[in-house]
Amino acid sequence: MKISKLAQSLGQSATLKLNEVANALKAEGKPVIHLGGGEPVEAIPYGAAEAAHEMLNGGFVRYTPSSGTVALKNEIIKYTEKFYGIKPEKGNIVVSSGAKQAIFNFLVSALDREDEVIIPVPYWVSYPEMVKLAHGEPVLVRPAKGLLATVSDIKSAVTNKTKVIMLNSPCNPSGQVFPEETIAGLVEFCERNDIYLLMDDIYNRLVYDGLKAPSAFNYAKRPLNDSVIVSINGVSKTFSMTGFRIGWSIASEEITKAMIKVQAQVSSCPSALSQTAAAGALAEQGDFVEKLRQGLEKKRDLLVAELSKLKKIKLAKPQGTFYSFADFSAYDPDSRKLSAMLLEKALVAAVPGIEFGMEGHLRLSFCASAENIAEGITRIRKTLDGE
Repeated sequence: MKISKLAQSLGQSATLKLNEVANALKAEGKPVIHLGGGEPVEAIPYGAAEAAHEMLNGGFVRYTPSSGTVALKNEIIKYTEKFYGIKPEKGNIVVSSGAKQAIFNFLVSALDREDEVIIPVPYWVSYPEMVKLAHGEPVLVRPAKGLLATVSDIKSAVTNKTKVIMLNSPCNPSGQVFPEETIAGLVEFCERNDIYLLMDDIYNRLVYDGLKAPSAFNYAKRPLNDSVIVSINGVSKTFSMTGFRIGWSIASEEITKAMIKVQAQVSSCPSALSQTAAAGALAEQGDFVEKLRQGLEKKRDLLVAELSKLKKIKLAKPQGTFYSFADFSAYDPDSRKLSAMLLEKALVAAVPGIEFGMEGHLRLSFCASAENIAEGITRIRKTLDGE
């Protein structure tokens, strides 16, 4: 039997592949330090656990509406009003099995064959592959300078086939936050040209040094139901709930209806238990996210301090997320080769930069424990600098 050309064209998720290799080495008893991961080590919010326990104790976990439960949508409305300054209706929301599914629902709903999607480099590894799955064409735009594409960089790639511009801010893998002028400029450009602006906001509350991640809705002239903005968020990162797989989208009613139809045919609905836990996390209204953010900021500072001891790297200090994207090209311009060598000789897992579209870099996470961060970078330094 033959495999489809579409399936053959897809690459394996680099981060998941690295997890498999690192876990296999750990199973062999080797003291691997994983600095390539993408989930906080902190326990989930109390409100999430309590809500999930209550549902399980009741003994009934059933199907929900395809677009999500009323209870969770009500919490998302309050959350969006508080942190975005807009108040969506339930008809603007689709709850999905993770932010990744929310993005995929949108791409399938928005793209026709050969429609182009502009993706700034560096990008999250799954973006181009999801565009391909939706029969679109990913257009990768490398910044003229640094790690953040400008409005000018992005405009230069626009053609009459451009349907979507995708932006992740703060950005995985670089940890950089797109400035207000970039977000404002892209909103104005997309509104004027009827191009969707997909904002992957999954890390938008994990920012440091007093910064804020600007919301695209702040610069919109159109009302939500005529908006070109599609905002994606979820509980995986800011609430340390990666295993619950709950994300959501905020968009106009028109595209939202299409996304609901897509989701209903693909996965029926998100897990009722996970939605209940997510609603519990959002309703808690405590300081969980702020404590998580403060802890990550300290670990960011530790990682930056340790990396600064390496002789030949270049690093733009992460402004958000829990990733750094250091330039190791002075040691080896082939990031896959360098990553493999560090895993073999230093027993440290780091994701090759080429997987994010930028060679010579490594993505190093600081969501691990402080002890593992310090030990991991020490091992890298000893391996590369011979110290």
